[in-house]
Amino acid sequence: MAGAVGARLGPAVGGRMEAVAPRRSLFAADYLRLAALAAVAAAVHLWLVGHTATTARDGIGFARYAINLQSPHQTAVGHDETRTIRQIVEEAQHPPAYPAAIWAAGKLVRRFTTLPHPEAYLLAAQLVSAAAAVLLVVPTYLTGRMLFGRSVGFAAALLLQVLPTPARLTSDALTEATYLLAVSTAVMFGVRAVRRPGVGGFLLCGAATGFAYLVRPEGLIVAGAVGLTAGALLAARRWPLDLTLGRVAALLVGVVFVAGPYIALIGKLSNKKSPQELLNPEMNPREKLFHGQADARANPVIAAPLFAEWRESGSSRVLWAGQAVATETVKALYYVPAVLAVFAIVRLRRRVAADPGLWLLLVLAGMSGLLLMALGIKVGYVSERHTLLLVMIGCVFAAAALEPVSELLRGRVRAEWLLALIVLAALPSTLKPLHANREGFKHAGRWLADNVKTGDMVIDPFEWSQWYSGRSLYAIPPDPKEDPPRMTYAVVDDRTRADEHVRLPRLEAAINVMNDGRSRVVYHWPEDGPVEAAKVKVYQLVR
Repeated sequence: MAGAVGARLGPAVGGRMEAVAPRRSLFAADYLRLAALAAVAAAVHLWLVGHTATTARDGIGFARYAINLQSPHQTAVGHDETRTIRQIVEEAQHPPAYPAAIWAAGKLVRRFTTLPHPEAYLLAAQLVSAAAAVLLVVPTYLTGRMLFGRSVGFAAALLLQVLPTPARLTSDALTEATYLLAVSTAVMFGVRAVRRPGVGGFLLCGAATGFAYLVRPEGLIVAGAVGLTAGALLAARRWPLDLTLGRVAALLVGVVFVAGPYIALIGKLSNKKSPQELLNPEMNPREKLFHGQADARANPVIAAPLFAEWRESGSSRVLWAGQAVATETVKALYYVPAVLAVFAIVRLRRRVAADPGLWLLLVLAGMSGLLLMALGIKVGYVSERHTLLLVMIGCVFAAAALEPVSELLRGRVRAEWLLALIVLAALPSTLKPLHANREGFKHAGRWLADNVKTGDMVIDPFEWSQWYSGRSLYAIPPDPKEDPPRMTYAVVDDRTRADEHVRLPRLEAAINVMNDGRSRVVYHWPEDGPVEAAKVKVYQLVR
């Protein structure tokens, strides 16, 4: 018996084990392309950060969130030593990932610059976005390479970096860049998982999806799309039931592991108003699907997006929402890439039908479009900001269309030339300074910092000037107890009219101060020009 066992084990015992070389994923050609993409991305985003007059208004909220994470005991009216970071996160409207990154970057900015607190944290928010945007080239390139090859991966990543809407939004003090980095990473893992299925791939996809949720709640859509794709593969009898269930379970475990603690902390899916409205059964719009809203002011919001489609009263909700999503997506893709993306889906339909990774992209695009339509129906607007996931998917398909278009043209225009033409056409719009028309609010804020006294009232409907003055670092300060206060300041711009910006709650109060016969202009910008031609004015009303 022992001899027989020894005979069987003889060749193995003491035998020499061969080292199996690990399978390489990236080669020199990939590293060269990624280096070139990173260089272009860094140049575009650093240019935009360096040519920012002031950030988007929403960036103030994220910077304030970061400052509150640093000093949770601070409040608008004094100190509350009992407040903790947990309370800040639990009460905040937005998830904590992006503000936490701003908080960390803010420490570096404050250490290496002499900028005031308000400007330092807005710069930190932009630098976080710029860094995430540069890193975005990796998952975008790898997704395109997996599905179509190196050239398509390179073109897709390049388009996403240079088209005006994604480039400018991912250079601003907004969540877009961090969200796109997380969601594109989840998509990359998802494409790999459905093409080369394994529990580990689904687990990684779920974890990346969970992180995307910690940036923006709609990041969970990736897990839904991967789950639907897995269900489609099961229905097509390409996957057996037991393996499909195991893979989907791994996906959910990854999501819950990363996103679960935050969901447990706040006790619901999101603190944001829009997801709550979408999930609120009492706001069922079924009866009004094909009827307009009686009054667009019925549901005011504080920060209206600068680039958006707003539904007018009398229009069909469903038809308007579909048209708005399509319009904003085409604009965000800068028109020509949108046409190329549709062409690729039609031209390469057989390849699309055979590749589960492409199924995933189309399922994700469909889910995202339906979600945006639901948002439009409920809330009444769709912004270019909302379409960036569709833009990312569109860039992959647009890049895949370049070679077929070149073939249709019988090689007269090479695919590389088409890509270069799109890039060159986009760059002039992409590289325009960010929010140049809002620069006056920054200067007005600096003037307020030097002149406003304790007990004075400041009415700033746009919130930029009050932020730059340092008055609203931790929260928008309450109005003075004295009613009316002896000294009131109102910040207005040259376009302030009662029929505009109806969703700014304090606009009417600012207009009342401006029109009061006792008020006078105490600051205007540009400072070297006449008051009548000023872009921004500060009115002082002494009672």
